[in-house]
Amino acid sequence: RWLVHCQAFDPSGIKSGAPFVMMSSATYSKIDAHHIAAFSPTVIRKLLRTQLGFKGVVISDDLGQAVAVRSFTPGQRAVNFLSAGGNMILTVKASTVPAMTQAVSARMKTDAAFRADVADSVHRILAAKSAAGLLSCG
Repeated sequence: RWLVHCQAFDPSGIKSGAPFVMMSSATYSKIDAHHIAAFSPTVIRKLLRTQLGFKGVVISDDLGQAVAVRSFTPGQRAVNFLSAGGNMILTVKASTVPAMTQAVSARMKTDAAFRADVADSVHRILAAKSAAGLLSCG
């Protein structure tokens, strides 16, 4: 119930109210041949959010060391994922976090739509934490 892997595009987890989906770094050539799923607005915004109606948090698969993202800088990986509609970035390589953070901060300063996407991500993540009893305000 907590995690639905979007690789199979099985909507049963979404229909049951799963609060999180992990976005694969695979390329689905019949859906978006030009982007891996984690960087694809077609997969995240159109298929997952609009067609399947997913309202929860979209988590990336590893964006630190995955072979599928090696051709991108860590900063590009973070910005591309968030720009595509993702919400929470996962990296198994902690050394990539400063570059990712810097790139996201820089893009937020110059792009109002991106800034709104990041704010939406923060709200989705906090709502999921609250619903799970993991957020306290006191």
